[in-house]
This record gives sequence, C-alpha cells and structure tokens, in this order.
Amino acid sequence: MYIRKLSKRKIYNIQDEFYDQNKHANMKNIGLLIILLSVIISCAKNNKSEGYTINGALRNLPDSTSVVMYLDMDTVLDSTIVMNEKFRFKGKIERPRRVMLRIESTKEGRLFWLENKMIDITGEKGNIQNSQIEGSTTQDEAELLLSRKDSIYEKMESLRDMITDANRDSLFLVHEKMIDQEVEINKEFIKDYPNSYESITVLNDGTMQRLGPLETGKLFSLMNDSLRSTKEGKTIADFIKLPASPKVGEQYVDFKQKNMEGQSVKFSEVIGKYTLLEFWASWCGPCRSSNPELIQLYERYKDNGFTIVGVSLDTNKEKWIKAVQQDGLNWQNLSDLKGFHSKPAEVYGVTAIPENFLIDENGIIIARYLRGNNLEKKLKELLEK
Repeated sequence: MYIRKLSKRKIYNIQDEFYDQNKHANMKNIGLLIILLSVIISCAKNNKSEGYTINGALRNLPDSTSVVMYLDMDTVLDSTIVMNEKFRFKGKIERPRRVMLRIESTKEGRLFWLENKMIDITGEKGNIQNSQIEGSTTQDEAELLLSRKDSIYEKMESLRDMITDANRDSLFLVHEKMIDQEVEINKEFIKDYPNSYESITVLNDGTMQRLGPLETGKLFSLMNDSLRSTKEGKTIADFIKLPASPKVGEQYVDFKQKNMEGQSVKFSEVIGKYTLLEFWASWCGPCRSSNPELIQLYERYKDNGFTIVGVSLDTNKEKWIKAVQQDGLNWQNLSDLKGFHSKPAEVYGVTAIPENFLIDENGIIIARYLRGNNLEKKLKELLEK
C-alpha cells in the first residue's frame, strides 16, 4: 500500500484550509441563525400587534355563564362562557372600536374601547358596569375625559331630581348651560388628543351639532387621515359643509323631510303665521309628557295662524308613528329616521330634546327653548293683540 507522506507544511496548509472552510461555514450558520431569530421575533411582534386578547376575571359569576361582546350595541362580535370566574376573547379588528361586554343572564353590561392589544377586565357580578379595564390606550383616554366631566354629570343628576311642573322651564335653561360646559370640556380634550378615536367619537356624538360647522371644522382639521376616513369622520366632513346654525333674530333654514306616509314635505311649504318647529322623539320622556300642553296651545291658537311642525329624531318608523297616534299630534310630523344625525337637527344645532324654535311670518326665529308657561305667554302676546 502506498501511503503518501505529507510534509508538515502541507499538513498545516490543509489544516488552515479546513479551518478557513469551517470558519466560513460557521459564519454562514451564525448569519442564518440571526436572520431566523429576527424573523421569529418579527412574527411574534406582528402577532401581538395584529390581534387582541381579552382576559376577563369577574367574581361570583357561575360556570357556563354566557358573555357576549357587541359591536355597535346590536351586532354580536363574539361570545364565550365563564369557567372558574374567568373568560377569554381572541380576535382582530381593523381599528379601535367601542364595544359592549354583556352578561346575558343578568343583562349587565360594560362599554369599553377594544383595540388590538392585551386587555384585562376585572370586576364582579352585580357591578359589571364599573369593571376595571387595563391595556387599551383609547379606553384610558375615554376615562380621562369622563373624569373631567364628573362634576357636571353629578349636577345634571341632582337637577333631574329637582324637576317639577313649576320649575321645569327654568331648570331646562340651567341644563342647557351645563351642556355648554360639557361641550367646552370636549373641545379641550379634542385639542389635547386630536388623534384619539375617543376624540372623533365625541365630536360626532353631539358636540359638532352644538359647535356648528365652522368651529367643528377647526377641530376636525387637527385630526389625522386615519380618523378622517372613518364612518364618523365622513359624517363630520359632510356636517362642516352645512350652513351655520341659525340663531334667534336670524332667518330660518329650509329643509325637506318625509311625513308618515313617506311623502317629501318642504318646511317652507307648511309654515304658518307663527310656527313652532318642535324637535322630539318617541323615546323621549320629557317630550311625550309635554305633548298635552302643546296640543292645548295648538287647538287654542291654530285659527289665529299658529301651527306646529314636529321633527322626530326617531330611528324606528313604527315607534315614531305609534307615538304620534297615541299622543294625538294632529300637525305636520316629519322625520328622516336618522336620530340626532337628522339633517334639520344638525342644521339647527339640536343636541338635546325636547327643543324648539318659534318662527314668525317673516321667517325670522324669534325665540328658542320655549316650554310650558313661557311658550303660552309668548303665544298670548303675539296672537291675542
């Protein structure tokens, strides 16, 4: 057998070559390992950011209790059951959304902001509405805004307990001032957090009607494109194109709505010598309780040129028509069934009902917020000369 002898130099050269090859291979392996780890970490981060996990812990809830999460108050987003006083939801949403967590057996609920994060909910049966929510940035912002308005809401609650037939008109004006204070707080919050989903929700949910198109437009301009492209953002974009809300001493703004038969009616075609433009709804207790007074005034002065045009902020046609028939409202009744986003409500800046505007024969708004004795005195002054 022939064995080729290698010189020490040759052996060293081969060892060096082998070492270099191994070194190169090891470096490639390390590089691949780094890339692999980066991909794993990236995937983990993406998985974390792309979905939400809700961990709920509600004391005293029995096993198998159904927990349902509603989107937009009536659309079921997900459901699960309680085990050992705990429950979990996992999923993904395109953007932060306000959802309702409801215990089906007790009908208790908790409204909160859901976003693609790890969210913890802790509470107990019988007090679900005060459950603690942790992990949602938008929810934290919403609770901050709520804390700024706590004192106003407390005053509003005490005010409701004081209402009687004798002081209702004066307390209504006090309530209106409180709403103005609330709107100012909302404005400051929107300026502080212009890119919060809570901000665009608050602006869309009554604040813009109170502020009017011009001031709403200034706040809307502070918000980013993501907020502007939402359903709420598009509603606000349409609103700021409207004319400014008319004030007392200014000309009324005409509009068109459908009556109960589905026919389009133009406001300017049904006004009288003096017209009360009355905003109300079937679900509004104070509206319904004041209807008998309106009927009396209508019957007393209709032959003198007084008329009423009711604009309902209902969203359900059957309930609207049923309320009109039950209360015996024999004047023009109109609605587009869009609630507070009704065009007349938006144009006239209506954010609370009952609300009304008294318009004279020249189309000038001569009074607003007239109720009970104040309305009766004004009509007597105008029509019993």
